[in-house]
Amino acid sequence: MGRSSFDQSAPSSCRAALAHAEWDLQPVAGEAIGAAAKAATEVLLDKTSEALAEGHATLTRSSPAIQRTAEKTVRRSIDNPARSKRRKRTS
Repeated sequence: MGRSSFDQSAPSSCRAALAHAEWDLQPVAGEAIGAAAKAATEVLLDKTSEALAEGHATLTRSSPAIQRTAEKTVRRSIDNPARSKRRKRTS
């Protein structure tokens, strides 16, 4: 942590107490940040899981339509193959 003007003008016992408090607070702050990261990760995983479940349900519902479209496309391409178009030459 950076030094403030209070650190320079305070008596040495007060500065020592501040330094000691700083060292005592570091593990507590680390635990708090770790707990917050764990909670945020849990929320992220829950939301991702919900989105994947919704996507799976949507895909399951639309699966027959996708299959019909694929079947029609293949049949159309076999029954009426696309003719290659000639390009006009430009001079």
